[in-house]
Amino acid sequence: MERTSDTHHRVEGGAGMAPGDVRLLEVGVHRICLARTEAGEVFAVDDTCTHEDEPLSEGWVEGDCIECPAHNSTFDLRTGEALMLPAVDPVRTYPVTVDGDDLVVELPGA
Repeated sequence: MERTSDTHHRVEGGAGMAPGDVRLLEVGVHRICLARTEAGEVFAVDDTCTHEDEPLSEGWVEGDCIECPAHNSTFDLRTGEALMLPAVDPVRTYPVTVDGDDLVVELPGA
């Protein structure tokens, strides 16, 4: 991972994530979950489940959602909305773009 500006962070080779892959991106104090859907889209959300602070990067992708490994809370990767209890609060989402073989994640103020 390399910083391309104060807010844009390049994940070298990240565009090569396979469908269904989930990985952790750490930028300073930020822990971000990167997830590629079966349709090939890549999303970035806070890595922490809003129910009990479990790492979403240890969960799995179902459609356009990420499921927490601890209590099966499910979040929409597009909006961050909590779709399944026990979580009720959304996770924050971050813009992701593909640049060649890399991903660029925008983290405001990182």
